[in-house]
Amino acid sequence: MRSKRISRPQKSSGHAAPKPTDDQLLAIRSRFNRVGADFLKVDLDTALTFAAIASESRDPEKKQRNRRSARKAYDTVVRLRAKMDLSGSDARIIAAGLERLRWELAQLGETF
Repeated sequence: MRSKRISRPQKSSGHAAPKPTDDQLLAIRSRFNRVGADFLKVDLDTALTFAAIASESRDPEKKQRNRRSARKAYDTVVRLRAKMDLSGSDARIIAAGLERLRWELAQLGETF
């Protein structure tokens, strides 16, 4: 019967991965901001939907649950927006969405 040899992982050569170029870093940053802006817009749309459901609901638990979800999304968008370098049009769209959501939440009794 033959014995099976167990292969051992080879040792690393000790070299670090190549560092990205400045152009690559700029491209990564640009993509991060585009994807981030899209995420914030979707999160705002979702929050506005929660706020609309809360305002139309006659069930107090459903109203409160959806209001809390809308407020959590509002707080998330505010926090993440500060970490991004948004383009002019994205910044305006997100600012308008936040303003509308803040108004909707205030109508539901949220305080800021």
